[in-house]
Amino acid sequence: MRKKINLLLLTAIMSTPILANVSLPEKDALIKLYIATNGSQWKNKWDLNAPVSKWYGVKLSNDKVISLDLTNNNLVGELPTEIGSLIYLQRLKLTRNAISGNIPETIGNMKMLKIMDISFNKLTGKIPTTIGNNCDLILLELFMNKLSGKLPSEIGNLKRLKKLSLYNNELEGTIPFSVYEMRSLKILLLNSNKFSGKLEKEIANLTQLEVFSLFDNNMDGQI
Repeated sequence: MRKKINLLLLTAIMSTPILANVSLPEKDALIKLYIATNGSQWKNKWDLNAPVSKWYGVKLSNDKVISLDLTNNNLVGELPTEIGSLIYLQRLKLTRNAISGNIPETIGNMKMLKIMDISFNKLTGKIPTTIGNNCDLILLELFMNKLSGKLPSEIGNLKRLKKLSLYNNELEGTIPFSVYEMRSLKILLLNSNKFSGKLEKEIANLTQLEVFSLFDNNMDGQI
């Protein structure tokens, strides 16, 4: 009887995967990103047959993808909508690549995100209103792209944001009033865009502000 129990226990242990893996939606999102950005030409490629924990730039915690850093890795193409399935992601760094197209609206699904840096790319279109769902963001850097349209008022939902860098884009319209309520901001870089209108007196609400850049826009009126 004891031998039979031991055999059953051994069988159970052998059938349990030694290396646990991430959920299928998260793994699928990473694979879709790899394919959509010409992964076969990346500087540091992924072996899709290896465990996700071995993939370059991917960091896991408790079998969840919490960080994705593919800085300067020759990503060429557009971000897939499936990237929003990385719902446990806290850090997203895709800076200094050749990513084009729009920022997917599904980016708002990443509600645990603290750092988002997609600067120095070729992004176009508007900043999605769903950016306001990323309420844990501390740093948001989208500078040196070709983003256009108005800055969505939903940006003001990012009450924990300390740094907002949007310079060198083609953003236009007035600065939404909600920006003046982002009291945690320490760095606000909006220069080299097409913003118009005037700077509201409520800018005084940003008492934590240390760096504020607004040059090379179409704004008028007094400071």
